Amino acid sequence: MKSENYIIGSLTNTPTFSLAGEVHVPAPNKHFQRSSEDWILYIITDGRMKITEVEKQYTLTAGDIMIFSPGKHHFGHPVNERIDYYYIHFFWNGLHDISMSKEQYIQHKTKRHQISSIHSESSEPFLLPKYFHPSQTSFNEILEQTHLLLKNSTKDFIYQQSKNNALLLLLLILMAQTEFTRILYTESSKASLPLLILDFLKINYSNKITSTLLEQHFHHNFDYMNRRFKQYTGTTIFAFLEKYRIEQGKKLLKSQQFTISEIADSLGFCNAFYFSKVFKKHEHITPKEYQHI
Repeated sequence: MKSENYIIGSLTNTPTFSLAGEVHVPAPNKHFQRSSEDWILYIITDGRMKITEVEKQYTLTAGDIMIFSPGKHHFGHPVNERIDYYYIHFFWNGLHDISMSKEQYIQHKTKRHQISSIHSESSEPFLLPKYFHPSQTSFNEILEQTHLLLKNSTKDFIYQQSKNNALLLLLLILMAQTEFTRILYTESSKASLPLLILDFLKINYSNKITSTLLEQHFHHNFDYMNRRFKQYTGTTIFAFLEKYRIEQGKKLLKSQQFTISEIADSLGFCNAFYFSKVFKKHEHITPKEYQHI
């Protein structure tokens, strides 16, 4: 499988905005040489640029997005065209380069999506290709968020740095979300199935869900769906559903506003006894004991 370059980091940390701006270079253009200490994001709006980072050459055209890594030398090549682009410099502790195939990227994201669906999103890493070309709709959304960041970055109000950091994080998350969705649904229909099943389970967990229901909804054999689901999430469909219901039940128990029977019914369990049995299997205590911890 062909490896591609990505950047990966933890969302428990946040990026620190440094500076941003807009560049218009008439033809011919040639980017200068440098090795920066921070991450640099380029959003190309018009023209063409040829640039090499370390030993890999990229041709950037309108609609392309490129992220240059700190400590890695990059330099341009002569191009007899104009180039227009936005640049954003930032620091982000823990963010680093990683190589993987698109199949591994989808598998990694789907598996992490499954984990964060049960727990909190803070456990989900930030993952984005270093070079990508989003759909026109997504690119317009990215430009809108970029304009908002640039507009605010020139201000000097109280908490301005924190606001700039937050706007930058929103921009990067928007890129990661839209690019993952584009790859998932345009380049790997088989890989999209587990994510569709995950979304269905999270929406419908309070209802009775059977293998027959899933077959009717997704028009696939259940064994095939279960095999694909486990391949991309590491667990079976009904194991995930059971764990997800228990996690939702824990939130309801801690609120102390509902009876055990009411919670069991709202989670799709047939009765309170079965809910208690499954809860104890996962948490090693009864729902009532958990409620009073």
